[in-house]
Amino acid sequence: MNGELTIKEVMELADPVFIDLRSPLEYRKGTIPGAVNIPLFDDQEREIIGTVYKRDRKEARNRGVAFVSPKLPQIFAAIEEQGRKGIPVLFCWRGGQRSKVLYDLLRSLEIEAYRLEGGYKAYRRYVLDRLDTSIMQKPVYVLNGLTGVGKTVVLQLLEEMGCPVMDLEGLAGHRGSLFGHLGITEQRTQKDFDALLLKRLDELDEADYLLVEGEGKRIGPVYVPDFFFKAMQEGKHILLTAPLEVRVQRILATYSPRSEEDLQQVQEAIFSLEKYVGFKTVQLYQQLLNEGNYHELVSRLCSHYYDRLYDDANPQKRSFDLVVDSSDPGQAAKAIRQFILTQQCAGVKQ
Repeated sequence: MNGELTIKEVMELADPVFIDLRSPLEYRKGTIPGAVNIPLFDDQEREIIGTVYKRDRKEARNRGVAFVSPKLPQIFAAIEEQGRKGIPVLFCWRGGQRSKVLYDLLRSLEIEAYRLEGGYKAYRRYVLDRLDTSIMQKPVYVLNGLTGVGKTVVLQLLEEMGCPVMDLEGLAGHRGSLFGHLGITEQRTQKDFDALLLKRLDELDEADYLLVEGEGKRIGPVYVPDFFFKAMQEGKHILLTAPLEVRVQRILATYSPRSEEDLQQVQEAIFSLEKYVGFKTVQLYQQLLNEGNYHELVSRLCSHYYDRLYDDANPQKRSFDLVVDSSDPGQAAKAIRQFILTQQCAGVKQ
């Protein structure tokens, strides 16, 4: 096999270790799942080279050589270290000079590695093409319910039981609500979400069905692909229920502010509610927050804001194939698993 591989050839490798040679900022904006960032240039160096390149390409190349030369021993060592896990596959933005130069140097030193033709740009096109042409051909079971009923916990328990679960919120790095970013340090970009979704779909390719938490088209900063969102809408819907007090306690366990930064984020989220609940209500919520009366705050948010939004958890507006009390998440997960097994045995199709 040639050392320079197409994206299709790379995806057929048994143990590729992707090495992203781009700057840290480029890496954060989107990369191949599992890729390790070993940048040739830091963000400032890349910006300098880009500025110089616009007026003099030769000078830009010389700057690049000057920046990277002192780092080469560390870069080679880092790539050799990753090579213990599998064969390194180098890539930059579009298979340009960064990956080509380093690939040629590694070959001259007899360090085994591949190079991805077209770089990350080719990979991104591959992901978009796959998602744009995908059709869901297996049943999708969707867990619906009001905030705090424990959909995520039940889904995790079902996965532990061996059920094929697609955790969209986990892939997005966001819990999908106004306060869904609290306590989460890594919210993913659309590029990374798309790549992780496709990777998980491939992992679950042999599964007879999928289990997913009910979500809107948008989860925080990212959007669910059309084909998958359509499959969720047309899937088998399961409603989780729980008393308000149970829901409040679960929400407090997840969202209670634990730092000044958390508190500021909650305040900002509450202020953004004014157009939905009015100025006076927002002032009341802020007062409860400042007093540390989180229990009353969450109770009011559930009753007067969240519960009014969740049409997909309203039996009067949607029919459900199963309704389960999730006060005990373990019992709820067992009931759902048994229901799905019965459905699958009966040959239920989407």
